[in-house]
Amino acid sequence: MRYRTDFSAGQLGAAPDVLELGPWRLHYQAFAARAGDDRAPVLLLGGAFQSFRSFTGEVAELLAEHPVILLDLPSQGGNPQLAPELTLADLADLIAAFAEALHIPPLMPIGLSYGSAIAALFAARHPRHCARLLLAGITAFGRPGARLLLEESLALLAEGRHAAFAQGALNGLINPLRVQETEVSPTFRKALLRQLQRLTPEEVERYRQNSRRLLAFPGFDRHPQCPTLVLAGEHDHFTQPWEHALFAAACTNADCALIHGADHLAQFERREACAGLYDPFLRGEALPLASPGSTRLARDGLQLLDRRHEPRLPPRQRKALLHHDQGGDWPVELNELGFFGGHLLADLPDELPWRGWQLLTADLPALDLLPLRRTAGGLAFIFSHIEPQASAALTAHIAPPAPRAACA
Repeated sequence: MRYRTDFSAGQLGAAPDVLELGPWRLHYQAFAARAGDDRAPVLLLGGAFQSFRSFTGEVAELLAEHPVILLDLPSQGGNPQLAPELTLADLADLIAAFAEALHIPPLMPIGLSYGSAIAALFAARHPRHCARLLLAGITAFGRPGARLLLEESLALLAEGRHAAFAQGALNGLINPLRVQETEVSPTFRKALLRQLQRLTPEEVERYRQNSRRLLAFPGFDRHPQCPTLVLAGEHDHFTQPWEHALFAAACTNADCALIHGADHLAQFERREACAGLYDPFLRGEALPLASPGSTRLARDGLQLLDRRHEPRLPPRQRKALLHHDQGGDWPVELNELGFFGGHLLADLPDELPWRGWQLLTADLPALDLLPLRRTAGGLAFIFSHIEPQASAALTAHIAPPAPRAACA
């Protein structure tokens, strides 16, 4: 591997190096503090809407002690090559082929959100190429509610409803109930919303392909054996803390930590708290017994985390209507209501359409919902939060006190 030694923030927006592996083009940039650095490099694998420029601060900090490689696989980040036939496992295998082709020492991947699934598969499938592994926002997508929302996002894009897609995605990535704790500014939320609303047709297609890969992923048949650190935002609804903990429990040698005052974007919202853990981890040192801004979970308690972090409270108004856009209305009784979903009692048809439902109550705007599962005499549901005024009204209706993230 040939590293550049003249890193500056502006270079992350420059044209990347390209490695061709058969039909696939891999985009990368590689930096080190000195030429010929043979230490294990950090490999940065970002989320669905991140580019190399998203990691300006991380690269600058990591370079003090590690070589750093940024990699965009086909259809990832700024790599425009479409690859609908590639699975998550195929993408993980391309990382191994990348390491072999460029004679790179065992890597230390940092996988964030969507990139976490690829990084974890790489570590599990190619242990000789992986020295250490750091994950945040692990996206295995086994939770039914998460899968349902991902399918809804694809349906909205297929209908050309980009504003509704963007609003739903924003409320998934940034927990609206916890913005006081996470301190995500209105300016950042608006900027992210604009980015999601303005996706180009090419970016939409890449999102479709990446989402379909996640939905098609059957789950891990093996887990990483290398030293692994899993970071979970304590208010993350999109990939919930108990999911991080279960993944860590399945690994041979993993620690899991809750990052206080963070949700899905923990490494950006609480940079110092995250660095207090991953800096020693990447150096191969023992993690501190206590670190400001985080709580390490006991290994024997990883499978015991509460899977419902949002208390479903009795609603102020129990009587409601369940409306379908094809003309059906059913009287229902709400017995649980939260920001992310709830439960109702009703005599409903045996076969329920997947989409087109709204909950109508006397004290709230119409709330778009998705049926999650039938229960004895009722229905569990999740809100899609595709309409900003309705979401804001529900937030005000439920708070205070602000509930914790739901387990749907």
